[in-house]
Amino acid sequence: MGRNVRRHLILVFFVFVALPLSILLAQEEGWLVGELKLFSKAISVICEAYPGDVTPRNLLYQAVKGMLGSLDRFSEFIDPERYKLLQIHMKGEYAGIGAILQIVDEQVMIRALEPGKPAEKAGLLPGDIILKIDGMSLEKKAVADVSALLRGDENTPVVVTILRTPPRKIFDVTIQRQKIEIQAIKDARMIGKSLAYFRLEAWQEHTSSQADKILEDLKKQGMKALIIDLRNNDGGLLTQAVALSERFLPKGKKIVSVQSKIAEQRKEYFVSEKGKYVNTDLVILVNERSASASEVFSGAMQDYHRATLVGVKTFGKGSVQSVIPLDDVSAMKLTTARYATPLGRVIDMIGLTPDRVIANGPEGTPGSDRQVMEAIAVLKQYM
Repeated sequence: MGRNVRRHLILVFFVFVALPLSILLAQEEGWLVGELKLFSKAISVICEAYPGDVTPRNLLYQAVKGMLGSLDRFSEFIDPERYKLLQIHMKGEYAGIGAILQIVDEQVMIRALEPGKPAEKAGLLPGDIILKIDGMSLEKKAVADVSALLRGDENTPVVVTILRTPPRKIFDVTIQRQKIEIQAIKDARMIGKSLAYFRLEAWQEHTSSQADKILEDLKKQGMKALIIDLRNNDGGLLTQAVALSERFLPKGKKIVSVQSKIAEQRKEYFVSEKGKYVNTDLVILVNERSASASEVFSGAMQDYHRATLVGVKTFGKGSVQSVIPLDDVSAMKLTTARYATPLGRVIDMIGLTPDRVIANGPEGTPGSDRQVMEAIAVLKQYM
């Protein structure tokens, strides 16, 4: 289910941070009172005079959506369902059963199971069809909707009705939801005698801790050089991009500068202690969908000639969005800052140009991943 959670997120191309609403309130609120009176009057008149059914809360949501839409393409209102997904994306964990789903012939099929997670322990198998969840039919439901039904509070039960063939058998399974950590790093492996590779898919709360474990394991296998694949990684937590940068840079080096009207965000980030992998040769793979946090990390490595960037120009996302709760179930994502690389490069709407610009061949053709082949060529002495 972790993969489906990410696939259905609409939250792309931004570095975000959580920020209390109180920080953003104007220090001198006198000017705001008069404007709020106009807003209150408009809502009051609509509720009293409009012949259709309206609620003040929905009108507020629509007003916020309109205000944010007038600012830039990254500021937006986050409705309750997307807010749940955003919180999962930020934390990098959820309470569920650990099943990866897909639609086959209009039915919800288990494509894979996460090892050691509740679904596998309960005896579910790849290929099983899920007919109902807690007695609710899943007919015509999308994977995202089914995933939402399987999620819930930790240590709570969910009853899953399964169709298994052959032989055709329908039965119920009660599964206890457990906390499941989403893996931000995939396909970590050695590809040469001392050359390692991994694909980093998300910048979430567990990214740096997962990276530490994987890097330590690769080091034990003889890693002296590393390819980090950031292609199609469209961003996430700025703090995690900073944390991973610290693993590869000398103490005292600037990682990123953030400029904002908000004092709590206006900051320069520096390496606090010498990185454990400061002597590991690096290649970073990027493409047109590598954005924000991926560009923070890649930009710092490129500025210090710490890594060779291979691929095509990155997206160019140099702004910071804050996620600000409006109530218990909704929030807004607001652009509140912009960042620059250690050498002061502003990459917003520009992107990072790789040191070795190379495009891939047609997908599915032999040798189409020319970017990986180029990365290996850069580090060929480790093969």
